[in-house]
Amino acid sequence: MRKSIPSLTRFLPFSPSTRSPFSGDFVACSKGKLFSEHRILPLLEASFNRCSDLRVLHGHTITSGLIRDPFAASRLVEFCYKSGRGDPQYAQVIFNSLDPPDVYTWNAMIIGHAEHDSPESGVSYYFQMLARQVAPDNYTFAFLVKACMMGSCDGSELGKKIHGQILKQGIEQFIVVRNSLMNMYCNMVRLEDARLLFDKSLVLDLVSWNSMISAYGKHGNVEAARELFDKMPQRSLVSWSAMIDGYVRSGDFGEALRLFNEMQALGVKPDVVTLVSVLKACANLGALDQGRWVHIYIDRNKLGWERNVVLGTALVDMYAKCGCIDVAFQLFHGIYVKDAILWNAMIGGLAMHGHGREALKIFSEMQRHGMMLNETTFLTAISACAHSGMVTEGVEIFESMKRKYGIEPKVEHYGCVADLLGRAGLVGEAEEVLCNMPMEPLVSQWGALMAACKTHNNVEVGERVGKRLILVEPLDGGRYVLLSNIYAAAGRWEDAREIRRAMEEMRAKKETGCSFIELDGTVHEFIVGDTTHPQIEEIYEMLSELKRKLKMVD
Repeated sequence: MRKSIPSLTRFLPFSPSTRSPFSGDFVACSKGKLFSEHRILPLLEASFNRCSDLRVLHGHTITSGLIRDPFAASRLVEFCYKSGRGDPQYAQVIFNSLDPPDVYTWNAMIIGHAEHDSPESGVSYYFQMLARQVAPDNYTFAFLVKACMMGSCDGSELGKKIHGQILKQGIEQFIVVRNSLMNMYCNMVRLEDARLLFDKSLVLDLVSWNSMISAYGKHGNVEAARELFDKMPQRSLVSWSAMIDGYVRSGDFGEALRLFNEMQALGVKPDVVTLVSVLKACANLGALDQGRWVHIYIDRNKLGWERNVVLGTALVDMYAKCGCIDVAFQLFHGIYVKDAILWNAMIGGLAMHGHGREALKIFSEMQRHGMMLNETTFLTAISACAHSGMVTEGVEIFESMKRKYGIEPKVEHYGCVADLLGRAGLVGEAEEVLCNMPMEPLVSQWGALMAACKTHNNVEVGERVGKRLILVEPLDGGRYVLLSNIYAAAGRWEDAREIRRAMEEMRAKKETGCSFIELDGTVHEFIVGDTTHPQIEEIYEMLSELKRKLKMVD
């Protein structure tokens, strides 16, 4: 017995006893009059939200005549690609039934296939569209450019083809097309091409400015980002967030906080994205007062760090790095759904403050909860052992990476094990790890080993490592100074003087020392020899007074 198709009325946002809006649409369609997008789309959206079967909805659009409306047909295709109840294969059925499909439906197929199948499939619909003499519109090209940034295809080659088509059509200056192209080149890290489009544009909107600022910030050119930021005719919250994030990524945390304070002074209300960047800056500077202010702001505005794991992780990381381990633990346990990044942040915070045992307890608890351990997890766990002198545990964790979890150690893991051994005084074993690792060690890893040699008075290894570093970085005065100090500590004064002379001959300079102090929510930066601080005279007076009192104690 044939199964009857259920009535659509139970899925629609109106009572069966009232006149269905679809019947009016059917009359309009039958007279050749199509309703506007703002009338049809909300109706279809509401129907789709209540209907559990795309085929039922499709059938009703046919019987009502709505399928002949270009907006309705394209939206029905879009529904097929929606997650959950979507059915990408059924989109092809609907598309094939249309005679002929219009530009809206072609666009829906392009972006739908690009998102759910492959970028090449989406782009192929464009060429089929041309073969059937359907004229593309600006959104067609915006979707094509988006397709070039998806999947694992060679987006660069596809991008060139699509850009060529855009130039052939003469529509590069249309803002939606141009912004899509800029975003594509930024995504490919071809910032010069993106900037060329930006500079020759006749009209720029906020999207144009924000795309370039964000791209420069993400890829390390914070100076170019700030130049554009200062030239902007108007700024949005996205502009401020992108610039603050750029400073955080470049390690200029003080400037990130200064810009955030300027943003507040202008009355721009931060969102979660902005606050996450600010919390990262606070964590790296140890700016606890400002971090606490952000926490209060989050609670006052009910932004829900308990439900937002990214925001919650930023708070946990900030408190942990600032030494407030108890608060970090409290927040950690209050977050509803924990991911690996959150667990790693808690382990890392405990590690850097020497709470190795507690860090390993979290590491074990993470495994009991069935969390997927990643490279960062092992790095923080080994670091926890290094800061607490737990050599055996750290080596066991390192060896379990590949043996038990199938994770290939990277250069950072080998360096962390060398640091673990070096801190424990096993500098010979640490040198062996660096010499025998399957990749070239980082200069910083040799530098850490050299510092361990100084701490444990190991002249033999320190001399070998020091000479290696001087060959690699002949202009870094710090290497000469450290080796000279190792010689001096061993009573080898002539060798110490020789290294100092070599440093002068090479005109090598030691990296300038820098420190940060937070006072009343403001972070003050001090650099050796710098006299630009507005209270420099009072600072030196206080230092002189402290020096005088210390001499009196002696």
